[in-house]
Amino acid sequence: MIAARRGGYDRASIALHWLVALGIASMVAFGLSISAMARGPDKTAMIQVHKSLGIVVGALALVRLFWRVREGFPERNRAVPAWQDRSARIVHIALLALTVAMPFTGMLKSVTYARPIEAFGFLVVPQLLAEKSVAWNDAASFAHASLAWLLIGLVALHVGAAVKSHVIAHGGTLRRMLKQGSRLQT
Repeated sequence: MIAARRGGYDRASIALHWLVALGIASMVAFGLSISAMARGPDKTAMIQVHKSLGIVVGALALVRLFWRVREGFPERNRAVPAWQDRSARIVHIALLALTVAMPFTGMLKSVTYARPIEAFGFLVVPQLLAEKSVAWNDAASFAHASLAWLLIGLVALHVGAAVKSHVIAHGGTLRRMLKQGSRLQT
């Protein structure tokens, strides 16, 4: 498993956390608004912007995942019950995985639609299939949408737990994540 880190989060971890959080929240909101649009050239253009931004957010999420594996998680918070600390760790790992899986399933949607993957006009992945695979595209689309809703739920749980910890339990975790470079113990 991932090694425990003494003293909290480093500046890179905090910056990556907030960049990915902002990126994912923006992408989910953007994706939901696109899904509500009627088919047509405007929707197609917005999908292309969504895909380009998704690649950038996905790359940041991948860097964050590798950074977290490299740095490890902070030590167990002894101020909370073990089950709560364990639950928080599971949610964090799930969030890390989902922030990488979301862009990946989005890319799979393009691949299974027999389209190249481009970011801001630059080719990232060439067209891999000669024609659209309806079954695989439906599966990729279902996975992308399902993961988005799961991510929304876990983010709500994560934010709720952070606020509860800060307001009710007076824990230092939220201060630690808002204060760059801080090494406050909880």
